[in-house]
Amino acid sequence: MLRHEGEPAGMFTLSWEPPFALDPDAFPPALRPAYLGRLAVAPARLADGAPVGASCVRRALELAADNGADALRAEANPDLTDTVKLLELLGLRRHARVLTDAEGRRTVRLHKNLTPCPITASKERR
Repeated sequence: MLRHEGEPAGMFTLSWEPPFALDPDAFPPALRPAYLGRLAVAPARLADGAPVGASCVRRALELAADNGADALRAEANPDLTDTVKLLELLGLRRHARVLTDAEGRRTVRLHKNLTPCPITASKERR
């Protein structure tokens, strides 16, 4: 939780287990990925233009790397273009197509390598 003058300004969760179902090819290879979820910014902080969302994502990247993650992964609603743009500006890249579930919810998967992935690196050396 990020606070501003003692009040909640933004929050996120960081976990080792994906908060969403994964297909085998949902993301590029990683040995120890972390998952960013529940990124939220208080409406008052959105209105005043404070970079709370960016601060939350930067902190998630730091925490993931400090705790041994080799990648950070997220799932976002592609219709929330500002959120997706923020994640992309901070280095996460879209992976695969936009997915639509049985209830019509649309999602896009995003991924950022935090260290070179040994799986991909060994394939590239061949």
